[in-house]
Amino acid sequence: MESIARHFLQFDRISDMQPVGDGNINDTWRLTVENQGNTQSFILQRINHRIFRDPAAVMQNIERVTSHIAGSDFPYASPAPVRTVSGDLLCEYDNGFWRVFPFLENTYVPDDQVTEEIAYEAARAYGAFARALGNFPAQELSETIPGFHDTDRRWDAFLEVVSMDPAGRVGESRREIEAMYAAKPLFDRISELKSSGALPVRVTHNDTKAGNILFDRQSNKAVAVIDLDTVMPGVILSDFGDMVRTFVPDRREDAPGEVSTRPEMLRALLEGFHSSTSGFLNETEQELLVTGGAWITGEQALRFLTDWLAGDVYYKISHPEHNLLRSRNQIALFNALLKMNQL
Repeated sequence: MESIARHFLQFDRISDMQPVGDGNINDTWRLTVENQGNTQSFILQRINHRIFRDPAAVMQNIERVTSHIAGSDFPYASPAPVRTVSGDLLCEYDNGFWRVFPFLENTYVPDDQVTEEIAYEAARAYGAFARALGNFPAQELSETIPGFHDTDRRWDAFLEVVSMDPAGRVGESRREIEAMYAAKPLFDRISELKSSGALPVRVTHNDTKAGNILFDRQSNKAVAVIDLDTVMPGVILSDFGDMVRTFVPDRREDAPGEVSTRPEMLRALLEGFHSSTSGFLNETEQELLVTGGAWITGEQALRFLTDWLAGDVYYKISHPEHNLLRSRNQIALFNALLKMNQL
């Protein structure tokens, strides 16, 4: 790790290095270095290039977006990447792609400590992020994961896996497969709205969970929007929808047990998001924000189930039925959101 860090930083020694978070994709550490008696912390991260096939494009997107935000009235931080000593955004080392970001002291990510206040603050920050990039030419950004929220494309991948049954799991997953067919009409509705232009293409974050907002330890106010790997062209319903998917349920996406929804969380998300996007969204976007929650939850159920049926080739798993559990959780949440919102 020291050899990698020295591509980016000048220091006397590494005083501490700890793994950070439990993300499904990249590997992340907090790195603290000493240099001439001073200490400073950074985020050191290895990009999963099996997921992000073009790490250079990921970093170019991040640099462009953070530079644009720095010149706007965006009221939050969005840390720009630290360049290598030779001026590059990435370091390719030992069959991996590495990068460094500043570490913002006295901050935390809430994850399992989400309250209505946290939900409001996060939605307000994500809304401000979308608004600050409202005049950025979205089409100039690379698709870091092609077809990320192209549900039609994900549906085709699902059908192919069901047909081929490479892991021999289709027979035991009939109920989950049927649930996906039941969700298809909503997928088709969103696809039609995107095709018609009723949902305009914007710059979207695409991973709007609580863990991608940094909060101040003293004030509990949002201070930064982070993890911009999936920033690319999209529709605003996906960003609000992922907030609904991750904030509104009473348990994590891989937690066993019956999922319940929390209406108070949905209200907090709507209030926070509207406070930052008033006058920015069109009428269709405003009316269908909550519909976005069901769409993205159903799409995520489809992704987890597809990966389970394929033999667990995409997401990290911690036990043999992890993706099956995730898919069941998201299917239950999808149905709860339909009932909750009478979509």
